[in-house]
Amino acid sequence: WLIIRMKPRKIMEIGTWTGDRALTMLKLARRYHRAKDIDYYGFDLFGQMTKEMFVEEKSKWPPTQQEAYQKLSATGANIHLFQGDTMEILPEMVPGLPKMDLIFIDGGHSLKTVANDWHWASQLMHDQTVVIFDDYWPDRTDGGAKVTVDAIDRNVYEVRNLFIGDHFKKTAFGELTIRLIAVRLKI
Repeated sequence: WLIIRMKPRKIMEIGTWTGDRALTMLKLARRYHRAKDIDYYGFDLFGQMTKEMFVEEKSKWPPTQQEAYQKLSATGANIHLFQGDTMEILPEMVPGLPKMDLIFIDGGHSLKTVANDWHWASQLMHDQTVVIFDDYWPDRTDGGAKVTVDAIDRNVYEVRNLFIGDHFKKTAFGELTIRLIAVRLKI
């Protein structure tokens, strides 16, 4: 519903993983724009994931960058995929990227990674940009987006709990409730 309302042309996703969410976002955006006018910027570890990163980031094992690219390029949109740890590649890439209409943060789940991803994503916001945080764990502060989201300056940003999420009783991290959070600049 957010894409239908916003009609974004520039979409950034931190945590492309299999590309399935990106595929959905691109298909919806194509309802409102020609494919060649849509740009997707995806960041993920892809083939660089190590066992240590997998554990530290409370992550899922990603496909290769080529597999994700093949899936997403079939939409006809302009696909830009970046492989690597966002702690390293976002500082390098963000200064050369355009302002985004929609940014979805669902990469690593360690506190330092989520804070880093928000810092760099916030640099790409314009007055209509919406940033969505996945993995806001309302009952946990050992990972996920809660610590970062709760620290966002409410004088500068509007922060809304979308009340969309899931509750899992059995995960590798124990019981887990997940919410989505939307952030936009106050105008």
